[in-house]
Amino acid sequence: MRKIKLIYNSIAGQSKFKYFLDTIIEQFEKHGFEVSIFRVGKKSNLYEYLKDTDEKTYGIIVAGGDGTLNRVVNVMMQNNINVPLGVIPAGTSNDFAKHIKMPKNFSDCIDRILRGNVQDVDVGCVNDKYFINVCSAGLFSDTSQKVDVALKNIVGKVAYFLAGIKSMINFKPFDVKVETENDIIIEKVSLILIFNGSSVGGMNKFTIGSDIQDGVFDILVIKSKPFWTSVGMFFKIITGTHFKDENVIYLKEPWLKVDKVKGNCEDLDMDGDKGPTFPMEVKCIKGGLKMFL
Repeated sequence: MRKIKLIYNSIAGQSKFKYFLDTIIEQFEKHGFEVSIFRVGKKSNLYEYLKDTDEKTYGIIVAGGDGTLNRVVNVMMQNNINVPLGVIPAGTSNDFAKHIKMPKNFSDCIDRILRGNVQDVDVGCVNDKYFINVCSAGLFSDTSQKVDVALKNIVGKVAYFLAGIKSMINFKPFDVKVETENDIIIEKVSLILIFNGSSVGGMNKFTIGSDIQDGVFDILVIKSKPFWTSVGMFFKIITGTHFKDENVIYLKEPWLKVDKVKGNCEDLDMDGDKGPTFPMEVKCIKGGLKMFL
């Protein structure tokens, strides 16, 4: 019998998914699958659950947000688990799921996974860690790490907005050196975003034609400017009109190295989870993961 490994985060996305669990299991079983279930928590050992994944496994299905997906991707990449990965957007922002246009309805997600449209997608690698959607450093980058979980489960995305305001009050820019195959950039910056996908914090106008199968990242380096200029930049970003702004450096590259030259920036982020430390060497692994699209 073909197997499904279903991983879900019971506190993601205002804790809604657990109420649909029986329905989702029945939907898979109706199509002849044996379903095993793993409820993930901060101290859960995902490797122990995934280490026996074999050729009988149809797919690993993740129901949660970007952080849960990131944890699964890291275990799969670090242990060469080469079976298709499916995403059910059961988190708050679900940025990567939006990029691949997964339906919001859980049952519709299962229908798409059951179609079996498996394709190779790119994965980002930073030092010894992996990301599927975005790696960031600077203003707002650690908002998802600092947001109050209880508040998020009550008010949803508003909790990210409130945490972002708090981060802005104490933020100080920092100097970085960004090296690519074609450029060396030294700037005082507010934010660096390295996209494999295209959306972060529910906003999806950061990039132009970002593609998880093109072998390159979409990179934004936002230069540090006075507060009133930064506010204007924020509105340009949410409306997608920032690409020609002189304070924005926009690149498409398969590799880059980022090092902090001066200042404080320790809270790096990868898909909503804590990221690595500087210096960062970031590589695009073209076709590094199989996914249901």
